[in-house]
Amino acid sequence: MAKIADNRLLLGIDLGGTKSAALIATAGGEIRHRVSAPTPAQGGPGEIVPFLIELAQRALREGPGPVSGVGVSAGAPTDGRTGHVYEAPNLPGWGNDGVPLADLLSDALGGLPIAVENDANATALAEHRFGAGRGTTDMAFLTVGTGIGAGLILGGRLHRGRSALAGEIGHIAVEPGGRPCPCGLRGCLEAYASGPSVTRIAVEKGFQGEPTGQAVVVAARGGDEAAAAALAQAAQMLGRGLATLCMITNVERIVLGTLAVHAADLLLPTIRAVVNKSTWHGISEHLSIVPAELGDRAQDLAAICAWLTRDEEHLP
Repeated sequence: MAKIADNRLLLGIDLGGTKSAALIATAGGEIRHRVSAPTPAQGGPGEIVPFLIELAQRALREGPGPVSGVGVSAGAPTDGRTGHVYEAPNLPGWGNDGVPLADLLSDALGGLPIAVENDANATALAEHRFGAGRGTTDMAFLTVGTGIGAGLILGGRLHRGRSALAGEIGHIAVEPGGRPCPCGLRGCLEAYASGPSVTRIAVEKGFQGEPTGQAVVVAARGGDEAAAAALAQAAQMLGRGLATLCMITNVERIVLGTLAVHAADLLLPTIRAVVNKSTWHGISEHLSIVPAELGDRAQDLAAICAWLTRDEEHLP
């Protein structure tokens, strides 16, 4: 029997450190209308909350409607159960006690129900529903970009943890006492395998090209030894971090985003080899490690999946 399309309309909001978007989409993943704008540079809630409200109202005016709910994917620590968003490097000024973003948006949008998740969790939900994680019960999605974070789907449900901080794999120590990390610790995975870290290490090793992750990947494919060495080290460290994750969670699939998509040929063979060597056979034999599939659609679908998950979990 053919699957019936889910044509309920939802409002999605993607809050990013540099750019944000609001969109109208069906629950089946079809984007009907989208607007975007640069996120206010300083990132304080006094500027960003009104900015998001204006962006959302514009999408609601211009797009089809009505919508039945609103999902927000936020590039910052977030408690999906309370709708609070907390301080982040790209979003300063939100404080350790957080800002009740869900309540503020709901009040401004006529009482529409709002669900907020951090972007790693929300993208994990999107890849699980629409992308490379389809059909799995236990999976992890990793962002491998400006930072490294993870969203965990365990037993078919998003695992947030007691303080909604589950999935901070970027701050697993893969080299105890190693390179300093912006979080204040040393030897974190993020200090070796995030986009900026790979670029920094490549430059330290003698790379003389444009200091961007994309340029390092292109140069490595062209035979640049410094670029290739930086990516090889990143792959080794990602393998170590993922091996730890697998021994704890025994997930059946790991979906890698961003850098691991653009440089899959350079990273994945080493990552898989390290994970296979560093985990029990009973874990590795049932594990697949694959690039993310959603590409440019990821953050849009992440936003609507934040709402769909809240709706399905019957959260208040």
